[in-house]
Amino acid sequence: MTSARCATEWSTWGVHARVVVTDPDYLDSASNLVHGYLAAADAAINRGRPDAEIRSLTEGRNTVTPMLARFITDALAAAWATDGALDPTASAPDPHSWQSITVDDTEVTLPAGVELDLTATARASSADHCVSATAELLGCGVLVALGGDIATAGGAPSGGWQVQVQDLPGDPTCQVSIPSGVAVATASTVKPLHPDSGSLWRTVSVVAQSCTWASASSTAAIAMGDGAVEWLTQLELPARLVDQELRVITIGGWPS
Repeated sequence: MTSARCATEWSTWGVHARVVVTDPDYLDSASNLVHGYLAAADAAINRGRPDAEIRSLTEGRNTVTPMLARFITDALAAAWATDGALDPTASAPDPHSWQSITVDDTEVTLPAGVELDLTATARASSADHCVSATAELLGCGVLVALGGDIATAGGAPSGGWQVQVQDLPGDPTCQVSIPSGVAVATASTVKPLHPDSGSLWRTVSVVAQSCTWASASSTAAIAMGDGAVEWLTQLELPARLVDQELRVITIGGWPS
């Protein structure tokens, strides 16, 4: 996995992106596919772009591209799973308006006054879709990492996918082995120039069957403070929590 001929990386969406393949012959193809997917995703969901598809949605029924429909479906699933902690709206008449958003294939229905903002789930959702499509097209094992959101698909390398979990240099670090089809996501409160000393947790990392769910649960756990450990335990999610004193707690069979 660490061989240069099997991995490539670049910066995108303000994070470090990395693509790893089990067959070096497919590295260029995998990189091109992921670059292309992320470019299309940006055109679909980036509210900072005047021409973004998401900005064209209006009250009532909208016919959207399959890509945007997938992003909205993932965002709504994360919202329901976290009881609205990851709200997919940019503006809404009340905090529960997202519950009235529906997706039927490529038909998206928005209630009055609701605008979508999928920032909270966009990276993880992209990692999921990138990795599954790339592995299926190329027929090899693939890992896609977008910042702290890491997804895998296809055949795993010998010994599993080796993933390093760390926030900043000097923070507690560990390397875990995960099978293919499993994802890891890390949510962080660390801002080097503006430390968030009011948060109990420095980072929360979660292993799940999709990157979208791993990211949603780690993000929600950050906001829960003391309740995070019990909540993640009830969900039976392997997790690693680092508090502001750099003490590490692992639960749910966190992989080694």
